[in-house]
Amino acid sequence: MPDPAALVDLDRYPVRSPTGAGASVIGHHAAELQQHGVSILPGFLRNDAVADLVQESEGLVAGAHRQDVQSTPYLEVPDPEAWPANHPRRTLARSSVHTVAYDRFSAATSGLRALFEWDSLVQFVSCLLGRAPLYRYADPLGAMNLTVMHEDDTLGWHFDQTDFVVSLALQPSDSGGEFQNVPRLRGDINEEADEHYDTVGRVLAGQAPELITTIPMTPGTLMVFEGRGSLHRVTPVQGATARLVVLFGYDTKEGTMSSDVLKEIRYGRRHPEAVSG
Repeated sequence: MPDPAALVDLDRYPVRSPTGAGASVIGHHAAELQQHGVSILPGFLRNDAVADLVQESEGLVAGAHRQDVQSTPYLEVPDPEAWPANHPRRTLARSSVHTVAYDRFSAATSGLRALFEWDSLVQFVSCLLGRAPLYRYADPLGAMNLTVMHEDDTLGWHFDQTDFVVSLALQPSDSGGEFQNVPRLRGDINEEADEHYDTVGRVLAGQAPELITTIPMTPGTLMVFEGRGSLHRVTPVQGATARLVVLFGYDTKEGTMSSDVLKEIRYGRRHPEAVSG
């Protein structure tokens, strides 16, 4: 397996020393995350590593599973009895994306898999998040995935169902494909916080552009994002170049698995052994 340390700019991000040389870096990005609900680590990957990982990803694109669905911002089946017709809980938007499951990445040759399985990266992310211990997902399909977005693919406005997301940007589309975010719009859902439905409705209707932050997609950038509390989307992709982003699955609970329903939607199968060929 490739050496993951060779992929990262260790001078800029001392991943192997989170409590030593990397402490000030982690402190900066932890504060950024606390204030804005997102922290951007540009140039996390070395430039030559980006080219290699894009090449690896392009070799997997043909086997990506496509999902094209209509869903609410809350990623749930809308209840017409509980909410009026124009309520955000019943407002549908299109999401279309192609996904490559974790088991498609070679355990012997994949640089992306080596990076995800690197214990030093887990510790680095754990310190940045201020959550310990942190574990990699145990899901053989969803522990790590590659999201591929072709022309006209998009992700509608939504809140994530997980507390945080760690992503690695590899390749932007020719145009479009912008990550847009309304940070900290939703409070702690465990404490009956105000859901700010009026504000969510204004964003969905395109009436609150002043609340939206657009985060440029720069190859080699690591992003740590509190997606459960922030409304976000990816605008429609334009052009022939696929938008490539890798998602790393971490949790504070050991042994986390995706549901069978989610696996069917995202990967078109429930088990690794279902892969043909």
